[in-house]
Amino acid sequence: MADECRSQGKSVMKFRILGKLYVWPLTGKAISKVVESTTELNKGDDYEFFLPWLGGGVLVEGFGERWRTHRKLLTPTFHFAKLEGYLEVFNSESKILIECLEKYADSGETVDLFPFIKRCALDIICGAAMGTKVDAQSYHEHPYAKAVEGFNSLAIAHAINPLYQFEPIFWALGLKKQKEEYLHTMKTFTGDVINERKNAIDSGEIEKETSKRKMNFLDILLNSGESNVLSAEDIRQEVDTFMFAGHDTTTTSLSWACWNLAHNPDVQEKVYEELVNIFGEDPNEDVTSEKLNKLEYTERVLKESKRQISPVPAVQRKLINEMEIDGITIPSGANVAIAPLALHKNAEVFPNPDKFDPDRFLPDEIAKRNAYDYIPFSAGLRNCIGQKFAQMNEKVMLIYIMKNFRLEPMGGFSATKPMFEPVARPSNGIPVKLIRRQ
Repeated sequence: MADECRSQGKSVMKFRILGKLYVWPLTGKAISKVVESTTELNKGDDYEFFLPWLGGGVLVEGFGERWRTHRKLLTPTFHFAKLEGYLEVFNSESKILIECLEKYADSGETVDLFPFIKRCALDIICGAAMGTKVDAQSYHEHPYAKAVEGFNSLAIAHAINPLYQFEPIFWALGLKKQKEEYLHTMKTFTGDVINERKNAIDSGEIEKETSKRKMNFLDILLNSGESNVLSAEDIRQEVDTFMFAGHDTTTTSLSWACWNLAHNPDVQEKVYEELVNIFGEDPNEDVTSEKLNKLEYTERVLKESKRQISPVPAVQRKLINEMEIDGITIPSGANVAIAPLALHKNAEVFPNPDKFDPDRFLPDEIAKRNAYDYIPFSAGLRNCIGQKFAQMNEKVMLIYIMKNFRLEPMGGFSATKPMFEPVARPSNGIPVKLIRRQ
């Protein structure tokens, strides 16, 4: 639909569902008015489904003093100086991931990488940001991961099916009960993580850190709770927000990167060669920030993968005031999508958009484009606060996978497709064959 509108010379796409107006700007120029706004920062109607879970957190909270306070409080957690401290967890959990996958390389059996990556990402987020060991990689039927997946699917079903938006029907179909069960599972897990960390600090098992520069994400929240900056519910919401956003988007992004590499063996080999040149041949050598910064080709590959399949297909703003977008007047109350799903497939900006071409991200090519033609982490004041954390996490996991295995796809590229959910989960996983590098 976006391609059809662009072919007609339109830069904005509009449609209505149950009387609600939805607007999708289709070019970087058109979207600039939205992402550069310092006032139109409220989340859209579809986020209401998430309020019982994440409401009050920086992801779904409406723009205002509360949002600004929380954002300012959490920003130091993702300072580049702190990211290096997370590398120990990135390395240790990535090594466990490789141990979990080795039996598939030995047997030649097809393996779906997606759940393995998801469990590793969950262990990383709990270890690095929460200071808690969860062992999801050993516990394959982790209820939290399953609840998040189910809740996301239900959220999209609710958004696109008008019948589900009538509460009696949603209740009669058993979907209200299902939603409550997912919420109970997710909140219970998060509550346990918070309590475990708090008890460890209170008992002296873990020495209480006094410097914010050295505190992890959860410790900063707990410290703010003690000083009455945040309530217990504020802390729970922010932890839930970071747990969800921190493991689900990274999982999706890395999964599609592996699928793209499996289907482009020449690109995969170039990535492997760069990794060996920088990190050496030892597949289990720890990744350091100094060497990470030397990655060039791999960096372009990961950017191209996010262009081809956006981990987060779209986010949404609800206009407070009337806005003109590329000559079209959009009324207040409209839901405007900031949609990498549409922007990144613009053939006028990315010729032959279905072709996987990392050279699109060479400096000269980037200079030709509008700054907002490529925005996998959104842009402006409400851009992704944890994007640096996510990118480093993804790179470390990919380095271990690539240095240990060559990936062969078990099915055509379209054998698994991105689901249109809050994250673009692969419909049939990432089925590959693992070939040992050594």
